[in-house]
Amino acid sequence: MSGPKANYVKPEKPKLQIPRIVVPKIIKWPNEINFDMENIFSNMNLFKIMIKWRLHLIIIIAAAVGLSTLFSCSWFIKPKYKSTAVLYPSNLIPYSSETPTELMLQIFRSDDIRDSLISKFDLTEHYDVDKNDKYYYTKVIKEFESNVDVRKTEYESVVIDILDNEPEVACKMVKEMVNLFNKKARKMQRDKSLEILKIDETQLAQKQIQIDTLGKKLDTLRVHYGILDYTVQTKESMKAYYKMLGGSGKGNMNSVTGTIENLKTKGGDFILLSDLFYAATASYNKLKEDYENALKDVTKELTYTNYVSSPIPADKKTYPIRWLIVVITTLATFIFSMIVIMLLENAKRKEDEKISKAEGA
Repeated sequence: MSGPKANYVKPEKPKLQIPRIVVPKIIKWPNEINFDMENIFSNMNLFKIMIKWRLHLIIIIAAAVGLSTLFSCSWFIKPKYKSTAVLYPSNLIPYSSETPTELMLQIFRSDDIRDSLISKFDLTEHYDVDKNDKYYYTKVIKEFESNVDVRKTEYESVVIDILDNEPEVACKMVKEMVNLFNKKARKMQRDKSLEILKIDETQLAQKQIQIDTLGKKLDTLRVHYGILDYTVQTKESMKAYYKMLGGSGKGNMNSVTGTIENLKTKGGDFILLSDLFYAATASYNKLKEDYENALKDVTKELTYTNYVSSPIPADKKTYPIRWLIVVITTLATFIFSMIVIMLLENAKRKEDEKISKAEGA
């Protein structure tokens, strides 16, 4: 067999090679497991220092516990009791793009309510602020703001928290604050309604003048020209006129023609005045309704808050938290003492090294 096919050689099938697995002879510890021997010895050294100074530390910590317990008692820090109320707004009409809750928050934080509470509860005397001080009122306001917290919740309600040394006073202040809010909100709504009432009252008076003027002109047409109802009188007068012309009608021809002439000359004025009179009367009735609604808004007595949680006198103090004061004071004293002890130990060690070097020289 000749040609290219005669030289064809079938390729050999490649052999499958299995890679060799090299097992390391030495297994190294990962870096995370390396022991920090210096840190261990440092901690041991710190522990030895604590053992060495244990008596001093015990005395200092005991003194810190005793003094913090003493100075956090009611002799030095007057306890404060908290009274809380949770409210939702009602009947509040926002003035711009704010929500009723935001408007409620703004009113609660107004200077009027704050000053009224300061005056009613004589907080200057209650907070032991000297009235002879030049800036006594600023101090009263500062103390007031530190004890009163008004905030909005995620549920669009408003929470009022008031702290005071007397639980009854704190509860009364919360209730009075809500009462003052209702009064201020009512006054704001009334002032707005009074403006509308005055506008409606002026428009009513003007509309009444217009109606009276139109009524007088219509009365003139009725009395002097005998026009009472243009449509009916025109129909009947023309019917009587044509009957008289045909000889079948009875009556005074001059009277009929006079009525027809009056309808011709003054009928248009009568129709125009009648339309204006009825339109003015309808407009007056609408204004009268608006006026009565505004008058109702001015005179009505509404509340603008709904209690979710009413304030009650607290039977347990909120401030100070004595155990927290003792723990923080003791911990801070211990840390500060250890810093001082370590500085002393370091200074002593350096002094000993200097002495050793001097002796060795």
